[in-house]
Amino acid sequence: MNQFRFGRWYLIKLVVAAACLSSHAQNWVLTSANTNYDWQGVACSTNAAKIVAVSYDDGYGNGGVVSTSTNMGGNWFQSGAPTNYSWQAVACSADGNKLIAVANEDLNGNAGPIYSSTNAGKTWRLTTAPTNYWLAVASSANGAKLYAVDSGSGDGLIYTSTNSGTNWAATSAPMDYWAGISVSADGSEAVAVDSGFGDGSIYICTNSGLTWNVTAAPNNPWTCASMSSNGVVMAAANSGFGDGLVYVSTNAGVAWNATSAPPDQWASVVVSANGGVIVAADSGYGDGLIYISTNTGVSWTAGGTLGFWNSVAASADGSVLSAVAYPGGIYLWEGAPELGIARSGTNLLLSWQNFVSASGFAPQQNTNLASANWVNVTNQSLLTNGLSLVTLPMASAGNHFYRLKK
Repeated sequence: MNQFRFGRWYLIKLVVAAACLSSHAQNWVLTSANTNYDWQGVACSTNAAKIVAVSYDDGYGNGGVVSTSTNMGGNWFQSGAPTNYSWQAVACSADGNKLIAVANEDLNGNAGPIYSSTNAGKTWRLTTAPTNYWLAVASSANGAKLYAVDSGSGDGLIYTSTNSGTNWAATSAPMDYWAGISVSADGSEAVAVDSGFGDGSIYICTNSGLTWNVTAAPNNPWTCASMSSNGVVMAAANSGFGDGLVYVSTNAGVAWNATSAPPDQWASVVVSANGGVIVAADSGYGDGLIYISTNTGVSWTAGGTLGFWNSVAASADGSVLSAVAYPGGIYLWEGAPELGIARSGTNLLLSWQNFVSASGFAPQQNTNLASANWVNVTNQSLLTNGLSLVTLPMASAGNHFYRLKK
């Protein structure tokens, strides 16, 4: 079958089809969340429908808030979490119902507590974790296994809970100036990074926090780390006071390699649960951009919104992202699915990946690009191997154009 490509359009024999816009051409959209708050941390469910974000203060020196959204950032609600703390980080279960939030300090500068919620932030309870100058927190997929790290201004330890925050115990990780932590879906594997005020190392654990080992990653003032749900793909980035690079491991932390991301002052990095997408956000003291890689760091595409980014979160497939900045607010990014077309005997086969961001998309057809008369394709779509498939009879003559429309 002869095929010719003209920009975003495909000409196949007498049939013309449209390929959707590249997902990385989409922009970050500011949500309705309060833009005065000093947003520090964000987390989301696997389908990104539920998002939770925490602020260090209200922008005027008062305490911070914990806010939630249940419609992919469309609306935000201040939860019942206390507002007399400087919230630093937050994590959630895969379904977004179990939340864990850590405070760096209270309004008097004293070490902060850890709070948990089992109903998507409707109510919160103070956990038995010791007060510390908490900097990062991570959760297993079911929300049972939790990890929290102290910045080094407290006891400098890593703590775990195996019962959704009811009880906490210090792990054998050394006292350090911890900056970030991430865990696998089952909570057995973890990666933690030192801020550079300690040994500047990356540590990994494979037995639910019992033992920790230094990896071969170079010493750096690390700011963040993340891993895929199976713990195979990991990423870590540093503040720019080191080499300013983003590093990736594709063998569960055994070996680490610098990616092609530009030197920057990175604030946050996230690996999608499936390991297919890596996102790194600059703090705003570099170029202020958010970079996305869909090939394990081989190449990156920069986002079009400048910001003082503090944290970024991703849906399980990386097609929906949320990010928080101060000043700036809470932003959302959705990648558009790409429409594919193939000939199957006397039929046409339309296909697009079943991404989270593809929800609500459906194919349309037209016989004349000069006309706005697009008509919905009513043939039923089938889900096969992660693809939505629609089969159509091949037109006997004339041009036919196809697109995906939300």
